[in-house]
Amino acid sequence: MKPLARIRSSSALWVSPVVLLLVLAYYFTDITSDLRLDPIDYAPTVVDAVLRNLIPVAYAVAAALGAWEARKLGNADVWQWGAVRSRYAIAAHSLVPVVALAWLVLLLPVLCGLIQTGTPLDVPGAGLVVFAMLLCAAHAVIGFGWGVAIRHIAAVPVIAVLDFLALGWSTGLTVAWPRHLTSLYPGRLLFGELPTAPAIAAPLLVGVGAAAAVALLWSGIPRPWLRAALAGALALACFGGGYAIVKDWSYIGPRSTGHGSMSCTNGSPRICTPSAYAAELPALREEVTAALRKLRKAGIDAHPATLTDTLAAVRYPAPSTTTDWHFPLGESHAAGTTPYQVARAAVRFECAPPATEPARLVYYWVSMKVGQGDVYLRRLSTEPDFTARKRELLRARVGKVLDLDVADQTNWFRRTVASACERTS
Repeated sequence: MKPLARIRSSSALWVSPVVLLLVLAYYFTDITSDLRLDPIDYAPTVVDAVLRNLIPVAYAVAAALGAWEARKLGNADVWQWGAVRSRYAIAAHSLVPVVALAWLVLLLPVLCGLIQTGTPLDVPGAGLVVFAMLLCAAHAVIGFGWGVAIRHIAAVPVIAVLDFLALGWSTGLTVAWPRHLTSLYPGRLLFGELPTAPAIAAPLLVGVGAAAAVALLWSGIPRPWLRAALAGALALACFGGGYAIVKDWSYIGPRSTGHGSMSCTNGSPRICTPSAYAAELPALREEVTAALRKLRKAGIDAHPATLTDTLAAVRYPAPSTTTDWHFPLGESHAAGTTPYQVARAAVRFECAPPATEPARLVYYWVSMKVGQGDVYLRRLSTEPDFTARKRELLRARVGKVLDLDVADQTNWFRRTVASACERTS
């Protein structure tokens, strides 16, 4: 059959207007609002936000239409005609339009998401799309095998519902491992994050392995029981391999970090933020250097070599050291709280957590030194135990310290920092 004739006769062509209109309607009514939560231009975050909503739909479409095509060929007794072409070639030609439609279910909304956010597609983002496309093809093969085995018209909606619900079922369980085998990753990808190689390999092993097992049932092995045994062994081996990879994972699977594009200033200290904030770096540098000067004037050893935005590794933050500080630079600049964040990072307790009262005194004092004591008080107001009486007491105690000369204030600061880590018997 010629390619155009094959497309015209495919069920994918006839259902594509309805499927694509519903998918785009879902994108513009629901997914588009999710994308506004991530203002950072990071393609994998955009791609993931779209895919996590539409992967169940794409898989169900692929499986259902694969079953429909198999049923149509079976009703025409194609498998009884004799071997002009192999069964695999016939199945592949029938599944090309089906897989193409399932891919469009993913690609069109992803394209809309990238355009909406103004985010260029990069290699990691494209990799996530290709990963989902491979599993779409695997689900089409599985659906085709289902349609060959069960020719009843009910086979089509049954496989669609089963495929769709299998993903939702996996994410609703109290045990974590089933959801990691579906490719529907729990927890959205944050800036700079990507699934690790095992997180990609596990669902591919299960999905592609199941499709290969279905294809093996059509092999030239003459004994049906042997084909079934080999296919079953392959499916079990692939599932067992996937399970072995993910069985000990928590709700959020392993993620690698540091993949987002960062922009940095020259000089000392070196300030690094996501490239989306690159235009703000000059103003941000002025705020940071002004705050550092005030802290040094107060006798605090504030000489960081680098200041890095915590957006570079939100889920797995690196701890600040005396020379490398980490705090939300872009967010603090937008909120006008950069001096407070610098002052807070300059305080180095020798224990974690420090005693509450001395820590509050120290943090309020350094915040006052950079002119943002009210910022710290607003933060404290969110803590249940911080009453109005405690606020006034904190102001009074720190106010007395601020009346001292610089040397006495510095000595008080060092004593109070040390006292926050003293353990009473």
